[in-house]
Amino acid sequence: MGAIVGAAALTVAVTRTTRVGALRRVGPVATRLGGGLLLLAGAYVAYYGWYEIRVLRGASDGTDPVVFAVGEVQTRVADALGAVGAPVVAAVALLLLVAAAVAAARLRGRRRAEKVTGAEGGGGAGGVTAAGEGTAADGATGVTGPRAAARREP
Repeated sequence: MGAIVGAAALTVAVTRTTRVGALRRVGPVATRLGGGLLLLAGAYVAYYGWYEIRVLRGASDGTDPVVFAVGEVQTRVADALGAVGAPVVAAVALLLLVAAAVAAARLRGRRRAEKVTGAEGGGGAGGVTAAGEGTAADGATGVTGPRAAARREP
């Protein structure tokens, strides 16, 4: 059970950091899919807790088709990971962490570059725009243009 919840959480975390561009195209559907996956994992945890309570109270003989099916999947995943070996699993996990860190660093770099290029664009201090409107400069904030004058007015 812990492996399934952990895998669901890792999948959501890695998907959100490495596939940001693809997820932006998918839009709200990706958020709903991630939420649905977490909802399913949470529902299973709640169901399993209810199952354990029934077993401990003697209300169940310990056989449950849902718990049995999830146990089978968990056994197959554990057997596959055991066949591959711990060093390979650790290497894949490390690669995923490095990929997530690189993706996060690139995203931060892009955001910083957008802020820098966005801050450089702006009108001159106290000049006249192409439409003939006067502009003002706000020396305290470094903002220029018609908005600067509006910010200073009460």
